Amino acid sequence: MAGNYANAGQMHFDVPQRKGKPENLFTPKQLIVSVGLRTSPAYEIGRICEEAIAEAKMLYEAGVRNMMLQNVKDVPMPEGSKLSAVSAMSVICKSVREAIPDDCIIGLSILKDHGEALVTVAETTGMDYIRPKCYVGAVVSYDGIHEGIISDVLETKKELQSNVEIIPDIFDRTSSPLGSTTLVEAVGQAVSFGLAKAVILTGKDFPESIEMAKKVRKAFPDLYLYLGGGANPDNLKEAYDHFDGIFVASCLKDTGNMTGRLDQEKLQAFMNAYAKIIE
Repeated sequence: MAGNYANAGQMHFDVPQRKGKPENLFTPKQLIVSVGLRTSPAYEIGRICEEAIAEAKMLYEAGVRNMMLQNVKDVPMPEGSKLSAVSAMSVICKSVREAIPDDCIIGLSILKDHGEALVTVAETTGMDYIRPKCYVGAVVSYDGIHEGIISDVLETKKELQSNVEIIPDIFDRTSSPLGSTTLVEAVGQAVSFGLAKAVILTGKDFPESIEMAKKVRKAFPDLYLYLGGGANPDNLKEAYDHFDGIFVASCLKDTGNMTGRLDQEKLQAFMNAYAKIIE
């Protein structure tokens, strides 16, 4: 499977793209910051939108040009996505997209994975990419077994003629893969069968993430690799030595975890460290 790009890029539709969308979503040393959301109770959707917009504006003003909206504050998180969460995420995504300048790339993750919902909400609200947590194969998490949503994602993309990019997690750190499929084989499946142009790798800790990147880079030297978590100002340079792009959340929050509020001082310190790397 390694190195097989036979199917990559075969699902592109000649349809109008959103105004201001960058031609290339995969630029060197990319930084993506997650905007943590909750979607309930429904009667507070106006305030939830206001909070999401405020955080997104903070990020944009700090220089962030790629952010991801994710309902990490929803508890419990059932397998698939509740209709209420999907409806709320549609409203939130549309509100943030309209509030943030067109040059900003915005992605979407709806926990806990629902292929049709992910693509539909992303396509109809102007999102640029989706982040499926379990895309190929199957994994076991704290609440049981989750199956990959590859078929639902691709079928919905075809039905809607959507050019929303797919950036899936491979062996996400919050779960363990089932079966004998190796990391490299799973990446190959996501690329060849799942048409992913990039993948996200996250180990149980930062050193394991680096080792995962080395294995995948050897097999897929030209594939765009994202670090899914664990970056901070102290290890940022090392992270970019092995990954093309980085997702960041916890180290920017007041609580030190991704469900907290964005901390202005932590954000500024991180952006200062980031500026030194890209200068």
